[in-house]
Amino acid sequence: MGLRKLWRNKQDQEQENDEELRSEDEVGFNIRRDEYLYWRTEEGYIIAQDVTCQYDYVQNAGCTACGHELRIAAHLNRAGQGLSELVAICPQCHTRANFIFDISNDVYQTWWESQLGSLYVRQYDGPARTPLLPE
Repeated sequence: MGLRKLWRNKQDQEQENDEELRSEDEVGFNIRRDEYLYWRTEEGYIIAQDVTCQYDYVQNAGCTACGHELRIAAHLNRAGQGLSELVAICPQCHTRANFIFDISNDVYQTWWESQLGSLYVRQYDGPARTPLLPE
């Protein structure tokens, strides 16, 4: 079994454990995540289905240079493009990493609408991007 597949299996198991402990009232977490979470779009964006999953993804990614845990330095709102970007830095070797998440999908948009209610305004008016096979 390849390293990527092992990481993916571990990540799936951790996500299942985390979801059992989370409640519908938890800010930032969507209990209606589906199987397309963390899949890639054709453009290479990572499919996100809430805010928490974006932060979890970066924390579990680790630095590509030294393997140390990354720290998030900025969260850029690119919702007009149907995207959300996290910029992270490794405190060990100072390598920078960017993670661009697709938030155009219906799971994310429906979750966001449930959070904001009548204040919700969809910023991205294009069609949802199509998920490809997972990473």
